Amino acid sequence: MITRANRARRRSGRAFGRNADGVAAVEFAFIFPVMLVAYCGLVDVAQMVMVNRKVTQLTSTLSDLTARSKQAVSTNEIAAIFEAANTVLMPYDTTKVKMAVASVVIDSNKIARVCWVQQPAVDPLKPNDGPPLFAVPKAGDVVTVPDSVRVPNTSVIMARAAYRFVPLAGYLDKLEVTLGDHPVYTRPRAGQAGGTANIEQIVRIDTPACPKA
Repeated sequence: MITRANRARRRSGRAFGRNADGVAAVEFAFIFPVMLVAYCGLVDVAQMVMVNRKVTQLTSTLSDLTARSKQAVSTNEIAAIFEAANTVLMPYDTTKVKMAVASVVIDSNKIARVCWVQQPAVDPLKPNDGPPLFAVPKAGDVVTVPDSVRVPNTSVIMARAAYRFVPLAGYLDKLEVTLGDHPVYTRPRAGQAGGTANIEQIVRIDTPACPKA
């Protein structure tokens, strides 16, 4: 009896060892989280590349449209330029982009100074959305521009845009990535000569030409 019982136990043990039922499910349970993270990562990278490209196009459009102005522009006309440039970002969320455009005048000493600057009337990014994507200069501020742009007695339109991108995992741990934020500089196509140095520039109706007396 004991011998038979031992044999039965050994056969049961061998059968249990050979039984593979449920192994695939256990393996999948271990692998699935890794696959999910990898998939989310691939989706995020693809989205980031596309959004970054869109923001670069938006910035170039904003700078180019402003530099094409042939007469003194009004704040409403620049607001319309913001709206036109914003369409470049579609189909992505346009409420997560920050934009600014400025006229920068370089004097005879190669000092670049902001003559006027404008942002959209309504900033879609609320204060509780996080820290500012970039600091917007004020009129009269000295700014740093590339040496290729810093030509004495000239002006340039400087456009800037940045996007607050939230990856899929970011909704869980509040992770954010700033995309874009590469200023684009464009020479006025047909600006007006003005200011004490008679420099060609895009003049805004409510702001005297620069340098100011």
